[in-house]
Amino acid sequence: MARNIYGLDLGTYEIKIFDKKKVRIWREKNVIAMKDKKYIFSVGNEAYKMYEKAPENINVSFPITGGVIADYNNMQVMVQEVLEKNVKGHVKGSEFIIAVPTDITEVEKKAFYDLFYKSKMKPKS
Repeated sequence: MARNIYGLDLGTYEIKIFDKKKVRIWREKNVIAMKDKKYIFSVGNEAYKMYEKAPENINVSFPITGGVIADYNNMQVMVQEVLEKNVKGHVKGSEFIIAVPTDITEVEKKAFYDLFYKSKMKPKS
């Protein structure tokens, strides 16, 4: 049996994470700030505070646009960082239920699935 079940709604504007064990919802902005296009500077709400105010060497971007993953690598890193920050180490062995828009193609749905399958979170399939 899994340690916990998490429901994720990866929206264009924010990520919502539902923790079934604690019956709690976390909300984080869907934003990532990268320093020199290599290093994670901040994610979520902290990165959003930097939007349009960041220095030139820090790129603030939204990995999901229009309900579709626009930047796969940054999205994978961002989801992992947001989960580790909010869930605090109880991610391994957990089950994830991911809400995806109904009007996207099968390729776009597979991108949402691969987001977790190819990460170090190792969700059950």
